[in-house]
Amino acid sequence: MKLKSFSPNTLENIGEVERTEVQDVFEIVKFSKLAQKGWFNLKIKERISFLKKVRDLLFYKKEDISKLISLENGKPVFEVYATEIIPTLTLFDYYNSKSQAFLKPHYERIKLPVMIHKRNWIEYFPYGSVGIISPWNYPLLLPMGQIIPALIAGNAVIFKPSEWTPLTGKFIFDLFNEVNLPEGVFNVIYGDAEIGEALVNSEIDKLFFTGSTEVGKIIAKQCAEKLLPVSCELGGKDPAIVLEDADLNQAVNGIMWGALMNAGQTCVSIERIYVHEKVYEKFIEMTIEKCKNLKGYEEDKFYDYSNIKLEKQLNKIKEHINDALSKGAKILYGGLHDDNKVKPAVIVDVNHSMLVMKEETFGPMIPIQKFNSLEEAVSLANDCSYGLSASIWTSNIKLGKKIARQINAGSVLINDSISYFGAAEAVVGGIKMSGTGRVHGKSGLMEMVYEKYYSSDSFLWQKKIWWFNYGKDETEVIKHATEFLFSKNIFNRLKSGLKVLPKLFQRN
Repeated sequence: MKLKSFSPNTLENIGEVERTEVQDVFEIVKFSKLAQKGWFNLKIKERISFLKKVRDLLFYKKEDISKLISLENGKPVFEVYATEIIPTLTLFDYYNSKSQAFLKPHYERIKLPVMIHKRNWIEYFPYGSVGIISPWNYPLLLPMGQIIPALIAGNAVIFKPSEWTPLTGKFIFDLFNEVNLPEGVFNVIYGDAEIGEALVNSEIDKLFFTGSTEVGKIIAKQCAEKLLPVSCELGGKDPAIVLEDADLNQAVNGIMWGALMNAGQTCVSIERIYVHEKVYEKFIEMTIEKCKNLKGYEEDKFYDYSNIKLEKQLNKIKEHINDALSKGAKILYGGLHDDNKVKPAVIVDVNHSMLVMKEETFGPMIPIQKFNSLEEAVSLANDCSYGLSASIWTSNIKLGKKIARQINAGSVLINDSISYFGAAEAVVGGIKMSGTGRVHGKSGLMEMVYEKYYSSDSFLWQKKIWWFNYGKDETEVIKHATEFLFSKNIFNRLKSGLKVLPKLFQRN
């Protein structure tokens, strides 16, 4: 059975791949577990050498992948380079250069005097075979942000690209296949939710899911049943706070990009804008004027925003617009066309009773709400079940930092939006209903391993004071040991230490 892919801009069928059969998923996972053993036995330098080849091949084929993603996802070629290709190459360079140091075993000294002679160290081990389920909105960057560190850490990968962007998924598979990665180390399975469910129910050792909160909750429940470790990168409803001292030109430009880039189909999109009452009218005026300069797919070869990829997403945008209008909101610019296409919409008179201010829209919406105090702005920003990202726009950086610490989110940017997702060093992840895991940075690599602790004791003659039997004398000794370790009275500590010291030299 074929899995077809279409362009959201032209609605033409642009290609197809063979859908993976459910029973094949289980066999692929079993084979990957065998391949993983050999992959992990390679030195980390050898694993990185393969990743360097993939990186170079991606750079060489950047024109091909830019055209493919623009066709399959819809976003402008400019955005493919800026938000997919450049960040992915950055991830390759970052992990290729940093992973060896991050994963190096290290020694830990125990400060307890009775254990000071022990030699203790921590090593990092890959989980084994990990499943990666990625969405369609960033079909290169999002999966690569997990595939790269997973493979470097020594895992085998079973990757399920979105059924809406399978051709990009195949392109990624071909990259790894072309550098002769050992067979079974990197695998791709194609299909819809049924294939994803099969992956969850297989013998994988950890799952990474990026997608909607609704689906993430279902997957988390399934994983909980089998105690399968899972990292979920889920939705967002990111707020932007514009203070009265903000550079409005900077704020409008940055917020527009943060709200409309990839037609708003981004988990860290700005979806709620709170503007101080003193600059509220001016902010709206400037936003509308700048929106008028944006070009849709039909208007120019070098367009700024695409059509919406999925019909169900278009229906959600309609629902949010209609709900807002029914509750008193006004659209001052843009909205739905007669042909069901969406033009960036500037919406005012909104409040938190409206879906457009509560639920993730995932579309090109700019809903703007007025505030008159910092306390109100922070309260509005935190009045949400999501906690992925946020932005603050002000000329007073010190004040911006103070407000940022009060925002309940995994990241807060001051005078910028979204761009941190393209920085390999930045840690990306949310709180509340925005998920549990982290990607990028050292934290993204640590998601791919578990820590294993070792301790070696060379005092083979010593009888430990905590071993059996618990007699009267032994009980007095343990009390003295507690006094020696934790008392703030130096005299009592010395006195107790003299009582404990002989017991440290007891022989078996």
